[in-house]
Amino acid sequence: MIHHLLRQYRITYNYDEFYQLLLIKLWEISKIYNPSSSVSLSSFIYQRLKFYLIDLFRKEQLKIDCLDIAALNHSLTYTLKDESFFNDFKYILNSNEYQWLIYYLRGYKQYEIAKKMNVSDTTIKKYKSSARIKLQQYYLEGDWHVTS
Repeated sequence: MIHHLLRQYRITYNYDEFYQLLLIKLWEISKIYNPSSSVSLSSFIYQRLKFYLIDLFRKEQLKIDCLDIAALNHSLTYTLKDESFFNDFKYILNSNEYQWLIYYLRGYKQYEIAKKMNVSDTTIKKYKSSARIKLQQYYLEGDWHVTS
C-alpha cells in the first residue's frame, strides 16, 4: 500500500525517507482504528496515509519556500545597496506588488504588511502570488511584460 502511494505520486527523490515516515504513520493509524466502524481497515489506512502524504508534501514545499527566501536574503545582502537591482523590479511589478516585495524582504510578516499598506490579508496574498508569478516568468522563463 505504501509503495502504491509513493508510485501514485511519482516519488523518486527521498523515496526511502517518505517510505519510513509512512510506515511509522501506518503503525500509528493501526493503533487508532476502531473495528466496529463501518469503514474497512484497508480503506481507513489508505485514506489516512494518503492525506498524511499530502501533508508531508505541503511541509516539504514550505521548507523549499523557506530555503528559497533564505537564499534570496543571503544573496541580497550585498545587492541591497545596488538600486539598479530593485529598479528592475519596478518595471516588472506594479506599485502594490513592488511595495509588498520591499516590506517582505525587510522581514515583515504578512499581517504587518497588510496593516502598513491598509489592505486585507487576502489582498496581500494576491500581491504575493502575482509578484511571484511575474518574477518567475522574468527570471526563470525570460518572459515578462512591463506593467504600468
